[in-house]
Amino acid sequence: MQDVYNKLVESQKTNLIKFGAILMALAVLGLVFWYYSARKKAPEPVKTAEDAIKAISAPAIDVKSNPIKGKVPELNPIDRANPFKDTYKNPFE
Repeated sequence: MQDVYNKLVESQKTNLIKFGAILMALAVLGLVFWYYSARKKAPEPVKTAEDAIKAISAPAIDVKSNPIKGKVPELNPIDRANPFKDTYKNPFE
């Protein structure tokens, strides 16, 4: 009976060691994949002055009209809506 128990425990230990080795190998492979997928290729070097101008210049944005011109209220809406504006005076002012 003791021999059967020892063999069972020994096989469980070996299975646990195999499982741990496989888990570690998968972790290492995952880290290697993450490291190499995160690396980016360097951009192509700029060869001429025209290429440099194209690389650093942004396209011009042409805004022809202001859609909210004249629609913004002049007064602060909080000043108009506050009914307690004149009721309390600060004694320290």
